[in-house]
Amino acid sequence: MPDRRAFLAGLLALAATGEAMAQTSEQLSVVPIHPNTQTEEASLMRQKIERAGYSEVVGLTRDSTGTWRGRAKKGDLAVEVIVDKGGRIRADVGSSGGATR
Repeated sequence: MPDRRAFLAGLLALAATGEAMAQTSEQLSVVPIHPNTQTEEASLMRQKIERAGYSEVVGLTRDSTGTWRGRAKKGDLAVEVIVDKGGRIRADVGSSGGATR
């Protein structure tokens, strides 16, 4: 009977350790996402676009492929600004309504 008790005690200890390890590994894999991440990224992208010579950057959104789109001015010309995943900035004049006065 003592061997059986020792076996059961060892089995219970092993089960408790395995459960604790499983809970620990699950807790370590959870990474919270800050609620302002999208806003902060849009702000950084706006600054990058402005450093490239654009002004009045508005309406920045990112699509599922990671491409940013928005509207801005290059001089007096209103353009759609597109920033690809590689960070390359280009302007599309046709879809923004043309020049402003």
